[in-house]
Amino acid sequence: MIPSKGRFPRLRAFAALLLAILALTACDRAPEARQDQAFVLGTLVEITAVGMEKEAFHAAAGAAFREMRRIHDALGPTDEDSALAAFNRAERGEWTPLDGPLSALLPRALSVQRASANAFNPHLGRLVALWGFRAPPFPEAPPAGEAVDALLDQGAGDRALALRRHDALLARLTRPGAALDLGGIAKGYAVDRATAVLAAHGVENALINAGGDLRALGSHGGRPWRVGIRNPRDRDRVLAVVPLHDGEAIVTSGDYERFFRHEGRRYHHLLDPATGAPARAARQATVLGPRATEADAWSTALFVAGAPGFQRLGKEQPALVIDTAGKAHASPAMKARLDWRSEEVAAP
Repeated sequence: MIPSKGRFPRLRAFAALLLAILALTACDRAPEARQDQAFVLGTLVEITAVGMEKEAFHAAAGAAFREMRRIHDALGPTDEDSALAAFNRAERGEWTPLDGPLSALLPRALSVQRASANAFNPHLGRLVALWGFRAPPFPEAPPAGEAVDALLDQGAGDRALALRRHDALLARLTRPGAALDLGGIAKGYAVDRATAVLAAHGVENALINAGGDLRALGSHGGRPWRVGIRNPRDRDRVLAVVPLHDGEAIVTSGDYERFFRHEGRRYHHLLDPATGAPARAARQATVLGPRATEADAWSTALFVAGAPGFQRLGKEQPALVIDTAGKAHASPAMKARLDWRSEEVAAP
């Protein structure tokens, strides 16, 4: 599974196809499945449901896609008319009222930032832009180290986002090097909102796959939905299969989504706030939880922190990290859920 960061790259659709196949073949005698898909948030979003009439399903799926587009329109970091871009244009230190998706999402982003000791950072926007990872084509070489250091000196990787409530929720950026970029959490939030829309339209059993950020409703023929965690170095193979129960979400962050090679080294879009450069602790990190929003943010945090980040996430949270040597590490809760399939990578 491949998460969306920044401008939500289309590359995540490759893993989505494999995951959908696993989900649909989970039961030998499954009820008829209906599917609808749309290109939303810069990736292929697929909704699969069972036990529904065609017209009712497509009406529900259409409403879910519209909700996801609304979130994209508000949170696009380079769209001049988005709420996020308007916030970034405000003077540093100026308190700005929040509404819509920003109001709902920023408190949750800050919560994960604190809990992860800044491994997840929602305001690396200037660094992401400097590295050229907004959208393809990606650069052929890294930026000058002096330019990265200059942004770090201006607080790009620090905790530079503050919230307060005065009638409405207000926020401000406190350092000149900081700019909001919610790519590490926005797609998870969109999946959660789409799930709520489906439920409101009477959908009881469905799986939303937003290019790799997944959340389940109900079951698939009375059994859990089953999804695969891909091998980060072979997109055609899975490491393991994991059951998803009603309401659960699973998200993966990997170094294979947006990257370029320079002088034999891979440079990817998942930046370490401490260095301003691509994180070097993992190839891939997966988090399973009750909401896609937090799973999305924590998968980024674990990618940056590596397996030691399990201590902050908590033993009861299912999580899997593939380190830079290709070794698998799993939290106790994830070990209990994994149906390991890989012959190339040893089970954790």
